[in-house]
Amino acid sequence: MRCLPVLLMVVLAGAGCASPKEAKDEAAKATPKERAKSSGKAQPNPAPVIQPVSAFSGKVVLVNAPLKYVVVEGTLGRLPPVEQTLNVYRDGQKVGVVVVSNQARGANFAADLTQGEARVGDTVRSD
Repeated sequence: MRCLPVLLMVVLAGAGCASPKEAKDEAAKATPKERAKSSGKAQPNPAPVIQPVSAFSGKVVLVNAPLKYVVVEGTLGRLPPVEQTLNVYRDGQKVGVVVVSNQARGANFAADLTQGEARVGDTVRSD
């Protein structure tokens, strides 16, 4: 009769110690996808998302001050969309703002000068 309680304590103590260790081993072997499924929560994707740079840059090649427009030389096949606002820079300082019009030929396009001023050689770019 005395053996039964001692035997019962040994069995319970052994079962209590073995269970968490087995669970830890299984969790360590599981892949991140399996862990996400078992926890019920989706793991965030740590991979960064890379966005292509779509900035435009060109040079002013002609200025018509009385009619307030400029002609900009850009990159062939990579012209900014019509009605896009671009900034005019001279020596790193913003000196004006232009809006792209629908007149374009090759790598050149016209833009209306809406603010400031522009000179031949100034840089036009989107920010």
